[in-house]
Amino acid sequence: MKGINLLDLNILLTVNVQSINTPGPRVAVGATIPITWAYTPQANALPGTLSVIDSVTQSRTTISTTIVLSSKNYQWKVNVPPGSYYLALNDGAGDKLSGTFSVFDANSGTAPTGTSGSTPSGPTNSLGSSNSSSSSGSSSSPGSTKSNVAP
Repeated sequence: MKGINLLDLNILLTVNVQSINTPGPRVAVGATIPITWAYTPQANALPGTLSVIDSVTQSRTTISTTIVLSSKNYQWKVNVPPGSYYLALNDGAGDKLSGTFSVFDANSGTAPTGTSGSTPSGPTNSLGSSNSSSSSGSSSSPGSTKSNVAP
C-alpha cells in the first residue's frame, strides 16, 4: 500500500488565489474592464473559472473557464444587464469573491440603488475560513452613532 507524501498533501491544500479585487463601484454595460487578483504561483496550476453573480438573484454567469491564474488579470467585456453583482474566481479550492459593484446602462445613465461595495457572504473553504475579500476601508458596529458632520 502506497502512503501519501506530506509534500503531496501540502500541494493539495495550497490555495493559489488569495483574493479578487472589486472592479469599481460602477461599470457600464459593454465596457471592457480589468479584473485583477492576488496569486501565489504553483507548479502545475490548473486554469481558474471566473463568474459574475447577480447579488439579488444569485444567478451565476460564467465569464471564462480557462483563466490563466498566473496572469493576475483578465479583461472582461461587461455583458450582463444593469444590476448589482460580485465576481467569483475559483482556483480549484473554492470561490474567492469580490465586493459588490453596479452595472449600469451607459445610454440611460441609470444604475440600481442599494449597492454599497460590501463583500457578499460566500462559501467557506475546507479550512473553515471565508473565501471573500474585503474592499471597504471602514466599518462600524451595529448601533454605533458615528457622524462625519462637525458640530
